[in-house]
Amino acid sequence: MSRDVHRESMNNFNRSNSNDDIHLRPMATLIHSKPTSHGAGEMSFGARDDSSSISSSNEYVAPSPYQNTSSAIAGASRGYGLDRYQTTAVQDQQSTVGHTNELSLPIKSLPGEDDIKLREEITYRIQNRPITCRGELIVTKYRLMFITKPSDSVQVLVDVPLGMISQIEKIGGQARSNMSDGAAYGIEITCKDLRHFFFGNTKEQNQRRNLLDQLTRLVFPFSISKADITNPLQFFGAFFALDYKKKMCPNTIDEGWTLYSKMKDYTRMGIQQNSDPHWTINAEINKNYALCDTYPDILVLPSSFDTSRLQRVADFRSRNRIPVLSWYSRETYATITRSSQPLTGLANRTCEDDIELLHKIADANVNQGFKLVILDARPKVNAMANMANGGGYEDYPNCELEFHNIQNIHVMRESLRKLHAAIRNASHEDKTWFSDLENSNWLFHIRAILTAAIRLVSLIHTEKRSVLVHCSDGWDRTAQLTSLAMLMLDAHYRTLNGFMILIEKEWISFGHKFFLRIGHGDKSDSERSPVFLQFLDCTFQLLQQFPSAFEFNEKLLVTIADNLYSCQYGTFLLNSDKLRTDMKVSEYTMSAWTPILRERMLYLNPSYTDKSDKVLLPNNSTRHIKLWKNYYCRYMPGYRSTLDVLTQRYTTLLNLRKKFTDEFNHLRQDGELQAQSSSRLLSGTLYQSPVSTAANSSTSTQAKSSVAQATATFMT
Repeated sequence: MSRDVHRESMNNFNRSNSNDDIHLRPMATLIHSKPTSHGAGEMSFGARDDSSSISSSNEYVAPSPYQNTSSAIAGASRGYGLDRYQTTAVQDQQSTVGHTNELSLPIKSLPGEDDIKLREEITYRIQNRPITCRGELIVTKYRLMFITKPSDSVQVLVDVPLGMISQIEKIGGQARSNMSDGAAYGIEITCKDLRHFFFGNTKEQNQRRNLLDQLTRLVFPFSISKADITNPLQFFGAFFALDYKKKMCPNTIDEGWTLYSKMKDYTRMGIQQNSDPHWTINAEINKNYALCDTYPDILVLPSSFDTSRLQRVADFRSRNRIPVLSWYSRETYATITRSSQPLTGLANRTCEDDIELLHKIADANVNQGFKLVILDARPKVNAMANMANGGGYEDYPNCELEFHNIQNIHVMRESLRKLHAAIRNASHEDKTWFSDLENSNWLFHIRAILTAAIRLVSLIHTEKRSVLVHCSDGWDRTAQLTSLAMLMLDAHYRTLNGFMILIEKEWISFGHKFFLRIGHGDKSDSERSPVFLQFLDCTFQLLQQFPSAFEFNEKLLVTIADNLYSCQYGTFLLNSDKLRTDMKVSEYTMSAWTPILRERMLYLNPSYTDKSDKVLLPNNSTRHIKLWKNYYCRYMPGYRSTLDVLTQRYTTLLNLRKKFTDEFNHLRQDGELQAQSSSRLLSGTLYQSPVSTAANSSTSTQAKSSVAQATATFMT
């Protein structure tokens, strides 16, 4: 079938925004760059992986009731070639009602957090206790707080960033007068970090409705509208990140934005910038994101492949996401490449240019180049179902295809919801905790991701094979597997800076849709999914099994997870490298890496051995997969997180280590100077100075004492 016929046939399908196999309704309210290729379509089958019913993609979407919200408003035109996600800004209707400097709070507001947007007397019910407190609900541009004012002191019982809020809903009957006095009536707030709060309302007419409307405008400023992205200032103005940047570094680009250099990372792997015999670092083929607008502008391709054929490969791959290099072993020439699914469809179409590109990728591995392994992260049944939507999988000669049982974004979202419910129920009654945790399947999914990543590492390291990784669109499950494999294979990514570079490279630069997956500023959750959180969870599992292999500690993972939702920084606000460039994100926001770089000591692991460059192969048995309690359970009543205690001990040990190292070096220098002085006096002999011997003995004694002191302090 010709390419023109193929393109025409694909026009019969609507484009999908989910990284999945069987259709699910896309979120029509979110910012995204325009599609540039044919992808797996959107024909509705009325079912998804978990067998629950779904809506058709042609379902009517009602207009938002929050048209006057202060925000950029996103929208979409329906149909292939028209579903371009766009945004505009509207008049700010949420006035300032006060300033934080007017409040006497026991917590310090952040720079830029000056204006109070909402202030209302309300009742707060303390979780898991029949106690209610009267106080003030205060909302700034950054956070929501509940402040109680007893006669002796001020207490902040609730303090949550607005970006953390997942859902706001009414609890209780519509008419307060028809309810008993003891019945719950008010607003419940559920957060993305597993917290939830209940605020009660009085009998005053429309108080709950008015409060719900005000909170929704502040927390979820995005709604449906069809307009272009024309003003980055107005878009970023919907988030606290802009206000924070104005106060912290208004006229400079902070150092976090310059941490990652695409060219440096590829040359570090051993790829020559010019005249490499196997791979070419190409800065032209995707210049201005012309070939693929969800890929970075610098791509690495086989040197022997004719780049004039790449457009035809792009036409055959979903979203134009062609196979490109992610990681390279200079010792074995084995590589990890990534892409999206091929558009084979039910007719089992093929593309000779795509087949040839995979052949050249295999040939670049001079040791084991005959067959390329293709690791498809999806279950096979899902990949087959996707063929009906125009997608599919490779059935190529000289390629070995493996499927892995990693479920789609919707199954993962439901699993996290069940984990939330299990933790919430355990706060009241823990009799069903273990069965609830098992039924959530959260640890099952973590194990499935790790199992696939271990298989990828085994192919690369043990068998020295080159592997192509993809899922559906190549920006969710693909990123999980490539980044985890690189973490296990390459000790550079296990350093503090290297880990942040890994996230910048495999997630941010290669187009993981953070805006959609986190659901920034939008109450719809149809495209939300904890894909990146699962990557952090899997990293935690590695950290538990190999405590001396990582330069960073658990606190870094929790900090990144919190920054993911807080909207304080611009790192995780947008969907692609192109959008970040077009929207000038580094000029309007700070990077999430900047405070980490400035406070490195908080995130260092004292057990780290920098000479440990071995490949990590974790144990993926069920008993070795642990619930990440310091993240998921930290807000459970009665749970005592060990994170702060460990951080304090780590800091103490690192300070003692530095002190010991400095003293040791100082004493050694003194001993060497005295030895040189003695040798000059007794030149021509083999006499060893008693002073030198004493100095060396003193050095050894003090070293042992310092080590003992440090160990005792750490173990206390």
